[in-house]
Amino acid sequence: MEKQFRFELPAGERLDRFLAAALAAQGITLSRSAIQRQIEQGGVEGLPAGQAKVGFRPKRPIAIQFTLPASREHRLVPINVGIPVLYEDEYLAIVHKPPGMTVHPGAGTGNDTLVHALLGQFNRLSPHDERPGIVHRLDRDTEGLMLIAKTEEARQRLSESFANRQIQKRYAALVWGRVTLPEKVSGYIWRDLKNRKKMRFAEEPPQQPTRFRSADLLVTEQERYKSATQLTIELITGRTHQIRATLAHFHAPLIGDRLYGDDAGKCRLYKIGKARREKLAQAGMLLVANSLAFKHPFKRRMLEYSIELPARFSAALALLD
Repeated sequence: MEKQFRFELPAGERLDRFLAAALAAQGITLSRSAIQRQIEQGGVEGLPAGQAKVGFRPKRPIAIQFTLPASREHRLVPINVGIPVLYEDEYLAIVHKPPGMTVHPGAGTGNDTLVHALLGQFNRLSPHDERPGIVHRLDRDTEGLMLIAKTEEARQRLSESFANRQIQKRYAALVWGRVTLPEKVSGYIWRDLKNRKKMRFAEEPPQQPTRFRSADLLVTEQERYKSATQLTIELITGRTHQIRATLAHFHAPLIGDRLYGDDAGKCRLYKIGKARREKLAQAGMLLVANSLAFKHPFKRRMLEYSIELPARFSAALALLD
């Protein structure tokens, strides 16, 4: 059932940060994104008209009421998909997530996520109501290697390794145009204020009052073709949509990226006819996490695994060149 909490929002205190701390004091942990959704969906009463915003700061203390939504029940039904496994021991596994598969259940997902597939394939995963075994994520349309934790201690240690940037992650990307990108890209990333599904990257922090984070990556290889460039990218930070938003910032969107790109416009620009355009669409988004290297958190040896580029990369290049 829903629960209501009454608080006094102090003068000058940012609404979302105050709620996160106030709820934590009540023993309730909500992610910043969950609090944001509640604010935007009218879950906070007592705010001035038009001020249901995460960054609202009152000029004087005001009484507010926060509605905690009823928890959703997720029934995780194992499915038999046969996710490729490159490495497995009693602590962790390295798997190859296919493109088009969401990592874990959420709004709008069905019983066909990677989590459902892992439950049908592994006898043991680190415990979690909605995300058993999950340490990090890949976008739905991004293919590639993922680390899976089989125990809670393994999940904690792998999460620490990610936070301390001790896990090397390399991606292959195919972008539109003959481009030359900086070898090191450092800047900031934040959620697009006009389209909440997108992130924005820039080399300077945003001028608008919004939450942003640092975003760094290396472009270690750039191979240019007639109307496309193949990149090897090493992530330093692991932010949501980081590679996609960064490439869009440099006007080099991923081929097949329906959120940040414009395949139809690029096909017109490079005179790609209807037949080739339809075949190119079948290749999907051309981004793959094809390499992982890290020190095993328990066995103290290096694990390095990589996969060959999917055939859809060469198929796309054949259509473009």
